[in-house]
Amino acid sequence: MSKAIEAAAKWADVKSKMKLKSGTNAKAQARGDVSLAQPRWDQGATGQANREGLVSEARGEVDPDTGKKVNPNNIKGMRRVDMMEVYHRRGWISDRGYTAGEALRDAWMATQRGKGTDYAATRVDSTAKPDAHIDIQIDRVSRLISVSSLIPADDVSIVFAVACDGHAISRLKCYHGINHERGKAHLRAALDRLATTLGG
Repeated sequence: MSKAIEAAAKWADVKSKMKLKSGTNAKAQARGDVSLAQPRWDQGATGQANREGLVSEARGEVDPDTGKKVNPNNIKGMRRVDMMEVYHRRGWISDRGYTAGEALRDAWMATQRGKGTDYAATRVDSTAKPDAHIDIQIDRVSRLISVSSLIPADDVSIVFAVACDGHAISRLKCYHGINHERGKAHLRAALDRLATTLGG
């Protein structure tokens, strides 16, 4: 029994004199470079319907000297894009056609908005102009009509499908499969015609 106690005391003495390289634990392993898990950032809802039209892209400020986006932490975020923007990036739509399509899309989107509510204002049962929101909606519809009336009848279906509804060209049955190239040419020409009519 005394030998076991002596051996234990001797080992404790040797252990206390050891120069530990990795902390205070004799069995500790050397610490390597710290690597943290990549943060997921905010990618929005993950349901299939919520992901439609979303693209993941780098966030950051644009460097005025180089014109490149500076993103040292590799932060990514989601942004909703429609097919008109996708086609413009691919070069299928000209700049002036894209601008004309944006004008139509903005006029159409305005008609989809409801009456805004000012929650800071005093709530009352009636207003001096109860039909003011109707006037606003009429103005929005009038703006849409003023742009859409400039579109030739042959171009209405493809322009509205892509610019307003955000659908692909192939959504139109006449441009499925082998006719897709013809649909691309029609879309480009249709938006260019609209741009010319709008004075762009």
